[in-house]
Amino acid sequence: MASLLKNSILLGQVIPSTLKNAVKVQVPYFVFDDRLKAYFKKTEDFVAEDLSKSCKTGDVVVIHKLEHKVKKEITHSVFERVYKFGDIKDPISGKTVVSNQYRETLDEIDRLYGATHKNFDYESAPERGRLEGTKDFTDKPIYRKWHEFEKDDPYGINN
Repeated sequence: MASLLKNSILLGQVIPSTLKNAVKVQVPYFVFDDRLKAYFKKTEDFVAEDLSKSCKTGDVVVIHKLEHKVKKEITHSVFERVYKFGDIKDPISGKTVVSNQYRETLDEIDRLYGATHKNFDYESAPERGRLEGTKDFTDKPIYRKWHEFEKDDPYGINN
């Protein structure tokens, strides 16, 4: 698998991890099956250093391979954050998108049909991650619980 991803520049999505000054990035790739004559999606996880601590779970990032490893497990560094999770922009026009339509188009359709109130106001919504660590635990990795302990762990899911 490592020979398949020998490029020095990779595009992937940040997945939850407990690393400090680093993020875990999941990079997808396709493997051709000669017997079925079809491509199947596989993923590989890389640990990349994020010194600015700007990447959060779900962000799409570009990572570069490090020439000199600082630590054994850290093999790449975050070069650029392409998309913030939840704020998808069209790469050609630069406009923000909801599902398969521009936000401006949705607002225009609401105005034409005479909507009395907005469904969701994206401009006044708070920045993503403001409740991280207090009420929002999406940045923490979860696991399946195989045994019940006296002290309950909020990141465990019953099997």
